[in-house]
Amino acid sequence: MNMVTVFINGIEYNLKGDEQEEYLHKVASYVDKKVKSIIKNNSKLSTSSAAVLSALNVADDMLKAQEKEGQLSGRVEELERVGKVYEDQISSLRKQLRYTEELNAELKIKLKNSSSSEALKEKDEKISKLEEEIKIIKEEAQKYMNENTKMVAQNKELKFQVQSGKYKIIDLQHKLEENQISLAKERKKKNALLNNGVK
Repeated sequence: MNMVTVFINGIEYNLKGDEQEEYLHKVASYVDKKVKSIIKNNSKLSTSSAAVLSALNVADDMLKAQEKEGQLSGRVEELERVGKVYEDQISSLRKQLRYTEELNAELKIKLKNSSSSEALKEKDEKISKLEEEIKIIKEEAQKYMNENTKMVAQNKELKFQVQSGKYKIIDLQHKLEENQISLAKERKKKNALLNNGVK
């Protein structure tokens, strides 16, 4: 367990935690900025009142980050579903393409074996139609593959954002805990001062 000495609004605190010292200083700095910002906006506030308002601000940041993470998770799931649909469509188009190419090959073989000029003309037309179908199917398959590639990239980016959001929530939870510790210490000092004043 690490222990560091930090200053929050000019008051010294000893923080203990399993995290690295650098992280504990970062948490303390965050809380210090929140408290100073609140006191700057209302100089009549006591340190304990500023600590409470800081805790509320940190809790607000954390809840908003959790909400955003939930939204991003939903978007990732939606993109995964759409990506699956595109993959199924691409697979279906590939099957159609193979079937059409096989028909085209069969017609070409039959065409070579046919001697009738009318039959040749008819088969030429069928080949042209099949070639046009192949072209359309290839274009559709390419379109779906391009869209699928974009969806995969977007999905990857959203997963990264979700992971970042989780880390941010963890960070905010730590900051909230440290703020609560700071508030408890401030109350303890205040009570001690009040008790000393009563005596």
